[in-house]
Amino acid sequence: MTTARLFLLGAWVCGVTLISGHLALTWRAERPPATETPFFEGLEYEETSLIHVPILAGGEVKGYVAAQFVFTADAHTLRQMTVKPHPFVRDEALRAIYSNTQIDFSRLERVDIDALLKSVKTNVNARLGGELIKDVLVKEFNYVRREQLRS
Repeated sequence: MTTARLFLLGAWVCGVTLISGHLALTWRAERPPATETPFFEGLEYEETSLIHVPILAGGEVKGYVAAQFVFTADAHTLRQMTVKPHPFVRDEALRAIYSNTQIDFSRLERVDIDALLKSVKTNVNARLGGELIKDVLVKEFNYVRREQLRS
């Protein structure tokens, strides 16, 4: 009798273990895992290379503005583009800084960065024919006088 009871007890333990393991796996599989949605889902940050813009006054170079920008764009659209927007962002930034006659860098006044960045974003999107660029940020923005340059 004890052998039969021991055999039944072993079979019962194995059965309970198999059934509970199966139920635990199916219970976890039915519930989808909780995923956090990132705040800027689908946006990608891209850096431009450093640009150097000459500042002219009185027919001579007074110094250079060294600027580098970061822009955000839809990651899916960026991957599908054959022409990357980096050169357009650099070009529009250079045009905005070079053609701005209201800024006198020799007197070091504050520059309206928001207007500059909005102008770059608007002009790049107009050239690319859509709302690709979501935001333009400044990574670096410096003015170097000609006298400060090494010979």
